[in-house]
Amino acid sequence: MNFKRIQRIFLIAFIALDIFLTISYLKQNDMVESTTNTSQETSTSAILKSIRNDQINYGQLDKKTGTGFYLASPNDNQLDQDRKNLRYQTINYNNQQITATFATMIPIKDTKEPQKTLDSVMKDKKLIAHGSEYEYTAELSTKTQVVYVQKIYHKPVLSSQGQVRFNIKNGYVDGYTQGYLNQVTSLREEQTTISEERALIWLYQYRKIPSNSTVLWGELGYTKMLVVNGNTIYLPTWNFCIKNADSDTLVYRRVNAFTGAVVEGESNTLNN
Repeated sequence: MNFKRIQRIFLIAFIALDIFLTISYLKQNDMVESTTNTSQETSTSAILKSIRNDQINYGQLDKKTGTGFYLASPNDNQLDQDRKNLRYQTINYNNQQITATFATMIPIKDTKEPQKTLDSVMKDKKLIAHGSEYEYTAELSTKTQVVYVQKIYHKPVLSSQGQVRFNIKNGYVDGYTQGYLNQVTSLREEQTTISEERALIWLYQYRKIPSNSTVLWGELGYTKMLVVNGNTIYLPTWNFCIKNADSDTLVYRRVNAFTGAVVEGESNTLNN
């Protein structure tokens, strides 16, 4: 066995150990905070009643637990290589993401259902790289931006690193931005996630839902956690979109789906 091969093996082992120790440390901190809040809870029904008394409206909440992984994806230049096969657009590449402008704007046939037009665009390998790995999401889309999310282990990626976002102007698509998670691997065995109901309760107990507001939707997906040695780590989070009755501003909140701890730093937008 030559020296370079031995060096490569030790480097891989060191990176794996570094990722494991970092995740273990963060999870331990989350569990302490989560346990403290759990001990302070009364019954679920009493807390939900308190939520309603604060004029916080929400729809049907899923009470079932699920499963998820800690995931890692290398910060490589896969999209930089893929863009060589794309046509009919001007492309800039920066920070593992593509920003493209179409040579000819694409008309949206039905503005209420833009995916009817853009589904075919996503399937065209000359227009979008890896388009078949993304799905349209109405929750994240607006009149000026249509969002497709990459699906990893049957869950959406709710960070820009795994999304395609089309820019809409006056009924036409003029371009898009794209991030792509390549060579995704799980760092640990599959674990149980908390239910949507439990996530909302913890969010309320952390005082992250204002009174007189409406929870428009909740979604379980993967969110960027941290970067370690050239790899980005993702974990499953419950994501809620909240609208205050006194304004049209939408606020997005995230809850760690393993521990129930609020994920700070990306609470105002899902564009990170």
